[in-house]
Amino acid sequence: MANRVLLINAAEAGETRAALVEEGRVEEFRCEHAAAQTLVGNVYKGTVVNLEPGIGAVFVDLGEGRNGFLHESSWSRDGSFALGDEIVVQVTRESIGSKGPMLTGDVSLPGRFLVLLPYSRGGGVSRRIGETENRNELRALAKEFEERTGSAVIVRTAGANRTKRELMRDLRALRRLWAAVEGRAKTATAPALLYAESDLVARALRDLVDQGVSEIHVDTPEALEGARRVVRLVQPELADRLRLHAAPDPLFHAFDVEAQIDRLRARRVALPGGGSIVFDRTEALVAVDVNSGRMREQVGLEETALKTNLEAAEEVARQLRLRDLGGVVVVDFIDMRGADHVKEVERAFRAHLARDRARVRPGRLGAFGIFVLTRRRAGAGGAVMRRACPRCEGSGEVIHPDEVALRVFRELRARASGKGRRGLRARVSPGVAEILQGARSAVVEALSGDSGREIGVETDPSLPPDGWEVVAD
Repeated sequence: MANRVLLINAAEAGETRAALVEEGRVEEFRCEHAAAQTLVGNVYKGTVVNLEPGIGAVFVDLGEGRNGFLHESSWSRDGSFALGDEIVVQVTRESIGSKGPMLTGDVSLPGRFLVLLPYSRGGGVSRRIGETENRNELRALAKEFEERTGSAVIVRTAGANRTKRELMRDLRALRRLWAAVEGRAKTATAPALLYAESDLVARALRDLVDQGVSEIHVDTPEALEGARRVVRLVQPELADRLRLHAAPDPLFHAFDVEAQIDRLRARRVALPGGGSIVFDRTEALVAVDVNSGRMREQVGLEETALKTNLEAAEEVARQLRLRDLGGVVVVDFIDMRGADHVKEVERAFRAHLARDRARVRPGRLGAFGIFVLTRRRAGAGGAVMRRACPRCEGSGEVIHPDEVALRVFRELRARASGKGRRGLRARVSPGVAEILQGARSAVVEALSGDSGREIGVETDPSLPPDGWEVVAD
């Protein structure tokens, strides 16, 4: 069995991070900032403030500053909506860009081994529990629990090979929690928070730890005590796996994890064989391009495509998990001619996607190497502590200095042709000044002579690359 450890970094004020490391490689990553607390998993009593029948959706005031979006497909309870209705909803996705949080009416409360869906019927077993791991018995137990409680129950991956007694204990805890939520819903005035998801330490212990995790390293006594409290309540068998990291090196550095996390910000990710994958994001779509790079010099084209695509299949699935990317994901694999090769890559990609804890709906590897899937984000898609560049507004591009120089010259010419004899001065960035004072200096001098105005170019290092201003002296 692979060596797997959970690292919880809470040493820096305002940020908590958790990384699941397998054989030295980060396979799962979570991050929580005090300045941007996640709403995902929170249950609210909200007020319907806007109806959009054309798209079958309503907007709900949660009292969090931005209205949530609830589609009718995420509401299995009877009845339609009217303005002012007070309803119980859960956040399934953070606000992304201009879009508010995504909501569902099908509330789910996760425990250690089970997930309780109080408004739903027809539970089951996690798809990550294989057929060889008492799946049929667990499915029968889930059905029995539903008949007892009237609520759907899903057995989580951590529930595999657990006794009925252990699962029943988890179910009772979840039922008590839901009773408390219902009680608050009856008395609270909307909008109101009814249930807040656990902090990152508790979620990491709940969601990332299974029997394969041999050690849990925490780097502050306070976080360690918090982990012990969680363990004592729901997972006493983990007590002897907890470790306080007291070495001088920071925890993520000691396990060679920090550099891996830093690379999650990169647009381009290198593959072992010399190829690469490139990520481009919009608010609702992620495009992933697979490139063969220098690998194509080593073997034939078809073999290169197959080898690169197989490496990319594993890495794309991993990066989607680590970066928490979602919405519609379009992966442009290298086109292959062999039908067997296409099937091999598709099977491999689907197998790697099956490791994802988020809800993933994979498509097929189609013509021209295009594979489309949808993935439900757990958080804000890696954007919690980022913002769009104020210069490029998130596009990743700024105007080329040559184009800026042309725009400045056009403005100078337009102003020089007007009435008055006052001089003109262009204030530009160093790159643009180099062009106007060098390659284009002759045309600037000619304009000065033709117009009879003194025209100057002033370098201002404080300006951004595409910033400029023309003023009259």
